[in-house]
Amino acid sequence: MRGATKAMNGTDYIENQVLTAKPHQLHLMVVDGALRFARKAALAAEEKHFEQAHFALDRSRDLVAELIGGLDPSQQPEMVDQLKALFVFVYENLHHADVKQDARYIQNAIKVLEIHRESWCELIEQIQVEIPEQSAIIHSHDSLQPPHHMEKAEQPHQSRSWLT
Repeated sequence: MRGATKAMNGTDYIENQVLTAKPHQLHLMVVDGALRFARKAALAAEEKHFEQAHFALDRSRDLVAELIGGLDPSQQPEMVDQLKALFVFVYENLHHADVKQDARYIQNAIKVLEIHRESWCELIEQIQVEIPEQSAIIHSHDSLQPPHHMEKAEQPHQSRSWLT
């Protein structure tokens, strides 16, 4: 029973992190998950444990699909198109790795996800520097509208954009 309690507490902690995270933090969590499962798949493939590799690749692909689904083409459509192409490339490499049982495809996906993660972290740092500067300019909170992702979050099972 104690093990079940520990597992439940871990699940509760992760659920709380997800429910309280800002969109840019959620995006990073999903990227980290995709990387974690891709790395597990690469290790399993190297050891010729193809069934384990398959399950890890499947989880990684699910997370990459979530990254694609989180893109909002109404916000910065050119950047969204570029990100979508990037994530489709990653997804296809993970698929080819699974079908062909070839870890080289996994490494391609991992490299792209690592570069994206690094860029995303730099963007988060930049945003955190700019937000205090912007809040000093705003004197009245009456004109502030909640971000569109917060409005949608109240609706059950609604996808949110990573860009807003």
